[in-house]
Amino acid sequence: MALYGYTVGDTDVSSAPGNQFQVYRFLIPPASTTAPKTITPGLVGTVTVASINNPDLEGLGTNPSTNRISAVNEPRKSGSPTIDPTVIRINNIDQPFAPASASPTRSPSDLRRFGFDSGADFGRDFSSTGQILSTNVLYTIGGSSTGTVGSSLYKITVPGTGAGTLTLVDKFGAATTVAQRQGTQPTNPGKFVDSLAIDNLNPGRTRAIAGDFSTADKDGAQLYKVDLFTGQLSAPISVKTPSGQALNVNADSGLAFTNLSGSTQRLLAFLETGAIYEITGFQDELNATGLSLGSATGSNGAGFATARLIGQVNLPNASTGATDYEGFTIVNE
Repeated sequence: MALYGYTVGDTDVSSAPGNQFQVYRFLIPPASTTAPKTITPGLVGTVTVASINNPDLEGLGTNPSTNRISAVNEPRKSGSPTIDPTVIRINNIDQPFAPASASPTRSPSDLRRFGFDSGADFGRDFSSTGQILSTNVLYTIGGSSTGTVGSSLYKITVPGTGAGTLTLVDKFGAATTVAQRQGTQPTNPGKFVDSLAIDNLNPGRTRAIAGDFSTADKDGAQLYKVDLFTGQLSAPISVKTPSGQALNVNADSGLAFTNLSGSTQRLLAFLETGAIYEITGFQDELNATGLSLGSATGSNGAGFATARLIGQVNLPNASTGATDYEGFTIVNE
């Protein structure tokens, strides 16, 4: 068994009907890696999505019950005035490759997702009282780093192979507004994220991390703890290099936990350039009580996590930006 990362390129790869995206698989470097490894990915298959306004598959998550991968498209195409006209969830884009599309039913029917970027991951569901349930759902987060900056968390129920239901996770602060429900205002204003990772080795409503490695929102690389019951993001956790400098990569990203039983939990970030970073120092955030805490009471003492470059995946056109690889998930195979 070994850990493999998966990502999707968002450039249409042929002239066939529908938007087509290539899925790539690559070996995850071990935690003992001391120098960045050059990694050659393998092409898994091609996903074909009917022509829609926003086809970029930016959110990837691995279902811990089935070990299969699902993808969620971004909320809306950059530059488009239309708010999230179609929600697409595509499952089983791993090996063996057997994609099946499902577009969740919105609840309420006028619900629209916020933002231009997104991340996704599977995690346990929570009841109206915040108690953990045995069922897995696909969480997806939408964010915008320009214009109205912010993020909102959503949940897609997965009843067997059905399409499921999409809802906004918003149970903190004031009641949800019409603008928040219809995707024109975020439920977490001023906090942009485009990636999401959930710790399924130690399930809990705040065992999740969202990431922002872009500097377009003028606040540098940051992580946030996520409350999966309320949809609330914590205070920002700055991401630094091993030498203590602010990480300055300015790239869209994906986040994933290894979720490997019997092993120390690892958190990895994957940038659209193909760079893989090992994130340490996040443990204090997961164990801290409440969502107003950074690492101020933890071992770091200064509210930061450390990112160490451990690999570079040589993906087609990633270095030029012609193809974006923003979704990221890990499977134990």
